[in-house]
Amino acid sequence: MIRLLSRCVLSGLVAIVATAIGAPAHAQVSDDFQSYALGALPSPTWYDAGAVLPGTRVPSFPSGYVFNTLDKHGNHTKAVTTVGDLADSKGIFAYVPVSTSYALFADVRVDRYSDAPASTVADWAIQLTFGQNGVYNWASTPQAGIYASSLTGGWRLYAATNSAAADIDLGVPALVGVWYTVAQSLDVNTGLFHSQIWDGATGAPLVDQFNSIAGWNPADAQFDAFAFFGGDLSPNDRVGNIGVIDNVNVSVVPTPEPGTMLLAVTGLLPLVAFIRRRRNAT
Repeated sequence: MIRLLSRCVLSGLVAIVATAIGAPAHAQVSDDFQSYALGALPSPTWYDAGAVLPGTRVPSFPSGYVFNTLDKHGNHTKAVTTVGDLADSKGIFAYVPVSTSYALFADVRVDRYSDAPASTVADWAIQLTFGQNGVYNWASTPQAGIYASSLTGGWRLYAATNSAAADIDLGVPALVGVWYTVAQSLDVNTGLFHSQIWDGATGAPLVDQFNSIAGWNPADAQFDAFAFFGGDLSPNDRVGNIGVIDNVNVSVVPTPEPGTMLLAVTGLLPLVAFIRRRRNAT
């Protein structure tokens, strides 16, 4: 224990920890998608979420691509849409540093819901989420975020890690063809989510809600990516979801390197837990 260390050793440890936790810079992903070619994945910033360990239903690629549309004020713009194919997951993602503090902000629109959703979490037109890329496909990987359920046609908070699970109704509709501005922040240490939604065109506030997730364990939230994606897992679906995103901003405060603070204090590296599939389509 630290209290049993000699004064000299303790002083050295304090110096190491101070170096490790000294005011990390914010990592930022900010994109209005204006610089990318139409019909293409918005790379190199973004990667194809549907191509990560594809499941039973594999979309055409790119599963998220740039297209022409009207923004929330009716002006011509470029944005990213998901394909209409039935797919376990489809959309885009970007890497971010593992952190204890995540925040997202974006304009989003549902252009189509699937036709036979079996449950709230089985089909979703839009999800904005932080997660662990590459554990499973994006429909199932450990994650936490906000989504538009095809069953309810409304916004919900979703979390699935090895220690915690949540599917919480935020009480706000996600109407087809309507722009919404969505913001959400997550404090990993406390498991506190702050979800905000505004009407995109008018700026009228629709929800401003704090939620804590029962059983939340920060060690299971080693999120290294942000994703915008949809999915269609219900067995009777014949029509797939379509979602649109524009003006995305992601802010992350990187966690100190484990080789300094965590190894010095504990001698252990964090373990990444595998979880069972996040969504039941039964």
